[in-house]
Amino acid sequence: MKMRNEQKDQLCQKWKSWLDEIGNEFGWLLTGRDFFWRLQKIVESNKKIQSPAELHNWIADNYVAKVTTGIVRMTDHHKGTISLYWLIKGIENNPDVITREYFMSQWHNEFLKKMGTADRTFDMFAEVGGQRVDPERLMMDLRNLDEQTRLVKDFRDQWVAHFDSKRKIERMPTFGDVDNALDTIDRVWCKYSLLLTCSAPETRKPAIEPDWEAPLRHRWIEGAEQEEG
Repeated sequence: MKMRNEQKDQLCQKWKSWLDEIGNEFGWLLTGRDFFWRLQKIVESNKKIQSPAELHNWIADNYVAKVTTGIVRMTDHHKGTISLYWLIKGIENNPDVITREYFMSQWHNEFLKKMGTADRTFDMFAEVGGQRVDPERLMMDLRNLDEQTRLVKDFRDQWVAHFDSKRKIERMPTFGDVDNALDTIDRVWCKYSLLLTCSAPETRKPAIEPDWEAPLRHRWIEGAEQEEG
C-alpha cells in the first residue's frame, strides 16, 4: 500500500525527534569522555594525588559502566527502544519516505544547491541519480555500527550489566576500543543528521562551560574542615 504524504511527514518528524533525543544523550557521553581523560592527565601530572588509588579506580569503574551502557543504548536492537540502530532501520524499511526531491526541498542554501552540493550529498545515501535512499547503503552503515561496537557491547552485557557465569568474550576491550566505538557512533549520527536536517556538525559533542575545571582548583577537605570549625 502506497504511503500518503501525511504519513511520510509524520515519519520524518518522528525520525528528527529521535535524532535529537539520541544526540542529546550521546553528547553527554562525549563530554564525559573529555572529563575522564582530562582527570587522568591531572592525576598523572600530580604525584601527591596518585595514591591511594582507590578513588581513581572507582572513577574509572564508573566511567566504564556509564560509557559502555551508553554505547549499548545508542546501538540497541531491542524492539520498542529509541536508538541510532532503530532510527536507521526505520529509514531503511521505508526508503520511499526520504526522496531526492524531499531532500532538495529541505536544503535551504540556494547557492550550494545550484552548485550541485545537495545532489552530491544525497548520493551518500542513494545510487548516483537515484530518487530514493538505497536500503543497501543503510544496511552497510548498520553493519559497520555493529562491528565497531560489538566488543564493547559484549563486555557490557557479560561483565557490567550481568555477572555472566559463562562469560566468553573475544578479548577485553581497551579504552581505545571504547573511544573507537564512540567515534563511530559520532560519525554515523552526524551522517544521518545530514540526511534528516540537511546540516550536520563535525561532532555531536556539545559546547561545555569553558572553565569546568574551576572546582578542582579549590581545596576540598581542608576547606570543608575550616568551614565546619
